[in-house]
Amino acid sequence: MTSVKNRFLSWVIFFIVCLLSCRAAKYSNQKIESAMRYYDHLIKKLDADSIALLYAPDGNLGGIAIGRDSIRNFLASFKNIKVLSQVSTTSSITFIQDTAIQKGTYIQKDLVADKDTITVKGEYTAKWVWLKREGWRIKQMNTKPTN
Repeated sequence: MTSVKNRFLSWVIFFIVCLLSCRAAKYSNQKIESAMRYYDHLIKKLDADSIALLYAPDGNLGGIAIGRDSIRNFLASFKNIKVLSQVSTTSSITFIQDTAIQKGTYIQKDLVADKDTITVKGEYTAKWVWLKREGWRIKQMNTKPTN
């Protein structure tokens, strides 16, 4: 009987360790960093559809656009802008349950109307939420230019 009890206890411990390791893998700085690198990549391409899908359904882009359709339409309006580079650097990531708050800085270089090059830099705060079927999505993105 002790052998069966020990085996059962071993399976329970194994199951708990598996659950905790899966949770730890989901809630890692690396996952948020990777999601932000993908966001930077999409910004460089100015891919409004894909950027909008990286937001939660009720995502908020700096109070300017709320919801995926609104974000998509807002970003699609920048027809005379070509993003030459987009780089973000994380200064901190804090996890609170299924939410991650990422803070950092960004530098973006743009070509405006095929004539002028501008550099925009500043600070950002990204609030990421874990959506069960989609993974990490941006709930809110706020930027503060510093130039």
